[in-house]
Amino acid sequence: MWGFMMNNKQRIAIGILIGLIIIVGVLILFTNIDNPTGAAIYGVKNIDLAINPVPNSALIFIAEEKGYFTEQELKINYHNFPTGKLALDALIGGGADIATTADVPIALAGLAGQDILVLATIEYSNNNIQVVARKDSGIITPADLKGKKIATTNGGGPLFFTHKFLERNEIDISDVKLVYLNPSDMVAALNKKDIDAFIVFEPSPAVAKREIGNDKVTIFAPTDLYGETWNIVVMNNFDNQNEGIIKKFIVALLKAEMFLKENKEESLDIVSKYSGIDKNLLADIMQKQTYGVVLNNLIVEYPKQEAEWAIKTRISSQNEVPNYYKLVNSQYLRELKPSAVTI
Repeated sequence: MWGFMMNNKQRIAIGILIGLIIIVGVLILFTNIDNPTGAAIYGVKNIDLAINPVPNSALIFIAEEKGYFTEQELKINYHNFPTGKLALDALIGGGADIATTADVPIALAGLAGQDILVLATIEYSNNNIQVVARKDSGIITPADLKGKKIATTNGGGPLFFTHKFLERNEIDISDVKLVYLNPSDMVAALNKKDIDAFIVFEPSPAVAKREIGNDKVTIFAPTDLYGETWNIVVMNNFDNQNEGIIKKFIVALLKAEMFLKENKEESLDIVSKYSGIDKNLLADIMQKQTYGVVLNNLIVEYPKQEAEWAIKTRISSQNEVPNYYKLVNSQYLRELKPSAVTI
């Protein structure tokens, strides 16, 4: 009855509507065919991650390779940086949603009043940073570094380590020629004798021993001087607006942690692929590192010590150590894995 009462315009409008419904149905069908998880393509969240692709970031590499981020409907866009300090700078500058970084950049950001939050620590090592020196520069003992040209990075763990190492060996920082280089440039500079030594994290020390010759370099690697944490950091406003996204990101890392524990050899292959480090070198490096998604007191104690150092050395113009507990958000990990939180 209603069909006879419709005019031509109404019939055309209804025809168009039915056609649109059919098109949408076909699109949904083909979306599900291409996406066997059944997740609608429009539900995927793009995340910009500022990362230093070193072995410290192993859990992220595994989560990517094994599809754990995809399972959580996350698409990670990777932005690589030579240091964690630069990755954190990118986050603070608005160029990323999440960053990987060590504790010294966190300490300095806290001193500068940056509104950052640490969500988890994903790696720890107490001998990742090493001093690599040329023997033919006359460097056999730590005292021989006096008067020498030493390269390190600016504003990160290696700089803190440099100060502490020289102080332990009664060498004033003014008695060495300190220069700042990217880690990837240090081995070449040492090989060409542009510098006498460098102080930085792996893999540069391992690469230097292989390329220059283990018998031609002196290595200082004290394990009681500095233990570096590797952390997941966001800005406070991102945390406030994306709780579901952050939870999914941490879930993927927890799955990667379990995979690493159960599949050492395949994990080694994955980290080699993403970091570009030869497996033979990487195996030794990863044996010295502890991987796991945790939050413990180190992420508060270390930045406090580093802030005191930065104030004393006037690296920071501030004169008060922040409360670093306020820069940690443990709510996600407490919910997902309570035993991992001891802070």
